Amino acid sequence: MAHPPASKVATRARGALTRAAIADAALALIDAEGLEALSMRRLGAALGVEAMALYHHFASKGELLDAVQERLLDELDLPPREGVAPLARLRRTITSYRAVAVRHPPAFALLAARRFNTARAFAVYESILETFADLGLDAAESARWFRLIGGYAGGAGMADVASRERVADATPLTLQRSPQSVPFPHVRAVAPHLKVECLDAVFEHGLDVLFEALEAKLSSARTPAARRSARRPRPA
Repeated sequence: MAHPPASKVATRARGALTRAAIADAALALIDAEGLEALSMRRLGAALGVEAMALYHHFASKGELLDAVQERLLDELDLPPREGVAPLARLRRTITSYRAVAVRHPPAFALLAARRFNTARAFAVYESILETFADLGLDAAESARWFRLIGGYAGGAGMADVASRERVADATPLTLQRSPQSVPFPHVRAVAPHLKVECLDAVFEHGLDVLFEALEAKLSSARTPAARRSARRPRPA
């Protein structure tokens, strides 16, 4: 879901200052100027109100950041249980999670580095953990696989942000712009395969490795019929 520039959000929001409008404006500001640029004063100015007006809707900046995080979570693909096999559901969700980093590089840290702490965020947890349960994993196994796959997706997303020079105070990336100037042969050799245009393929390769490991885990613990069910959608 695309978000309009902060100026357009501000014009619309002046007449209807709501939590949703404020969160939208905050995300637009972060996308345009970076996470470190967001302050209640700066956001109030973008919305045409005093900073104190925002505190009628959010008790703190931290609460506002939680709301922006929820906005990002709204962009995840969470397929229904019916009609989509568990492994396919999981892969679609993880792929869409990393895609948020491509659409919102400065804001992605709110997913990768900020702990989920709201009902909306916990609902996303529940959807993913439900998928692990449908695969036959118990709570302990689900927790481990959740952290493993989530850590990979979050790390890949943050690496994408850095590779696009969208981190604070970024300097031009030598490996992207002039890898031939690097005096280390192995670094020069891999540089073409780590360019921005290769990141999708690199990410998909990592998912292949993780999902092959997960399928091997399931295969070692299940009957053939149970393994097949992990790949089949639930009936509608």
